[in-house]
Amino acid sequence: MSMVANVVSAMECVLGQQVEELAERRGVIKRKRKFCGQSLLRMVVLTLLKKPEATFADLALTAAQLGLSVSATAVEKRFTRPLADFLRDVLSLALEQLVAAKPVAVELLERFSAVFIGDSSSIALPDELHQEFPGCGGIGGSGQAALKLQVRWNLKTGELPQVFIEVGKASDLKSPITHQEVPPFALEIFDLGYFSLERFRRLEKGQVFYISRLQPGTAVLDEHGERLDLLTFLPAHAVDGVVDMRVWLGAHDRLPCRLIAIRAPEEVANRRRQKAREYASKHGRIPSAEHLELLGWTLFVTNVPAEQMTWKEAIVLYRARWQIELLFKLWKSHNQIARHRRGATPMEAMAVLWAKLLGAVLQHWLLLSATWSDARRSLRKAARALQDWITTLVIALDDHDQLVLVVTQLQAHLARVAPIQSRQKQPSHFQLLKNPQLLNWTA
Repeated sequence: MSMVANVVSAMECVLGQQVEELAERRGVIKRKRKFCGQSLLRMVVLTLLKKPEATFADLALTAAQLGLSVSATAVEKRFTRPLADFLRDVLSLALEQLVAAKPVAVELLERFSAVFIGDSSSIALPDELHQEFPGCGGIGGSGQAALKLQVRWNLKTGELPQVFIEVGKASDLKSPITHQEVPPFALEIFDLGYFSLERFRRLEKGQVFYISRLQPGTAVLDEHGERLDLLTFLPAHAVDGVVDMRVWLGAHDRLPCRLIAIRAPEEVANRRRQKAREYASKHGRIPSAEHLELLGWTLFVTNVPAEQMTWKEAIVLYRARWQIELLFKLWKSHNQIARHRRGATPMEAMAVLWAKLLGAVLQHWLLLSATWSDARRSLRKAARALQDWITTLVIALDDHDQLVLVVTQLQAHLARVAPIQSRQKQPSHFQLLKNPQLLNWTA
């Protein structure tokens, strides 16, 4: 199946007749006078995808494009618990769709069956929802309600194989995303919030590779089982500021892996130390002298053999994890998933959140179809251009052939506007993936 056909099939599944059963189950449509589940879904999701700050009048305008004559007041009355639950059900349906692009042609990525990056992002909710979505709390009782998005993203195909919605106070390390089945010879890259020797052992057992920063305080032993004092060992054994060696992690149940340590420039090290002092001060602590001294080094652990990945390639791949931060930024800044109108009821806020998340998933599919074959892509530039096509997509939704044509035309348009330029002084993500030797390590 072609990428366009794949995207169109997924869109028709999520925005088509299949959602009527979900609408009926949730009681969002009781008497089919104006809306059915399908038209209500399309109105809300596609309007907010085109205009995240849309008013009820904007929603009514989209309804008119769908052939419905409704007032802004009538639209507002729809934003209740049944609509919120219905939209969450459809979001779950969308996340079940497998939409992946042809793997991008980058030799470094081709060494692995998949390259997964993962992370979480929190979204504050109205405090009235604290029982359903308990947050971590905050000053003055704020932050009582929040949800957390846990996302795993395949950098080879662009697919989002897992997006979990959890309560705000949930621990990253205990998230179901850390227990998902991973294909052999894939690479996983998560940040320190997911650091676990037990997890690394599971990955190793499944023939899965990993790259992680080293959690401070973790016991590091040489191949003879002698614990290393990194503060003295690293300076004594660094070659051009780099140590790359086999070690054991853990004082008892030891894990064999590879340690990569790179000395940071003094300016970078001092910035880290200042941040560490500020963070510790906020929590009533004082950072240890050993911890501050070790901030002069950047420490990675991995089970990828040196003959399969150089230390520079390891850093480039770990820095690729930043792409998921850019994805969250796209969803939060461009799609404004965490925002709702002032004065919105808790259920209106939740309905808007689920609708915007669903729109972000649809957007991701369309951007994959148009941009993934070019490693120079800018998803943000493509997403901005996509907004101008929403009305055209709305009109084409009930005609399969017309929808295929529109998505094909959109694909060509986004492919023209999305690429970014190469940079000489600070090589971009795609330049480093293509040529890791361009890396100038400063952090």
